Amino acid sequence: MHFLKSHIDRTNKRLFIVVIIYIVLSLSQCSSYITKEEKLSLKNYEGEYILLQDAARNDSKIAKGQRVRIKINATDDYIKVYAMPANVEIVKGEWILILYLFPDDFEKERFDIKYFEDRLYQMAKPVK
Repeated sequence: MHFLKSHIDRTNKRLFIVVIIYIVLSLSQCSSYITKEEKLSLKNYEGEYILLQDAARNDSKIAKGQRVRIKINATDDYIKVYAMPANVEIVKGEWILILYLFPDDFEKERFDIKYFEDRLYQMAKPVK
């Protein structure tokens, strides 16, 4: 009987440890490099810019120096910045990806607005 009780105690301890490890791993997977508020704040960067580098996608090209509209899509996995010529109707235009950032692009995999701005302003400058 003592052997059975000892075996059950070890099994319960192992199960407890497995559950704790699962919970810790699950919680760490849920954390994001960017907060909801930071994602929303990126919408402030959408607008008109002057492209500082050529951008292309398949047969579409936007030349350096052209005025563009910028659109930003931010998720828990990436930030994508798209451009479209400003003189093209949005419904007829094609968005071209000009900047693609991942969590590991940021120091310690934490979103940094200054780093984002630096990278964006290497690609385009805001129209004043």
